Amino acid sequence: MKAVNRSVFIWMLVILAYSIPCTTPTSTGCKGHYWKEIVISPNNFITNLPHIGKEYKVAFDLEINSYGSGVHSVIHFTTGGDCCKYGQRIPAVFTDGSEYIQIASAVNGIGNYYENVPIDPQVQEYHIEISQSLYYNKYWYNIDVNGVGVLAVENTDAQQFDNVEMYAADPWWPPLDGILRNVCVNI
Repeated sequence: MKAVNRSVFIWMLVILAYSIPCTTPTSTGCKGHYWKEIVISPNNFITNLPHIGKEYKVAFDLEINSYGSGVHSVIHFTTGGDCCKYGQRIPAVFTDGSEYIQIASAVNGIGNYYENVPIDPQVQEYHIEISQSLYYNKYWYNIDVNGVGVLAVENTDAQQFDNVEMYAADPWWPPLDGILRNVCVNI
């Protein structure tokens, strides 16, 4: 029997345990709301969701045509407004030039709890999954980029947010020059 790096094995279990699957009998594999392709553009309102629950998953492929300089909006779920009240970023994704992807959400009472994920300016495509799941009576907020766990933190203030607006890109920041594909939103 082959020896397995225990920490890698445990991290794999954490990722599997905290994920909400996007699986259905359909060819898309998404059991929630699905969009095959969304061109990111200014003030691009996509839909109004009835809610985002305490457990959710947002997954998508991001193709970046050009990074530009400064902060650019990619996708943003909000109960109204940009930042930083609880529920105004649930979640929201931005880029800052070719330095990092910023993923923000409402976590532990902080309305703009964010993680900056360093990026390689030579890479133009990313698969991003943002989720929150109940595991052993605790809600865990998770971020995966290209299949790698970037963040897993307990959210002690997990809430359901009603009447959620979805944008790609939002009206408050310039849009990233890019395309979202295979957007799956399980609420």
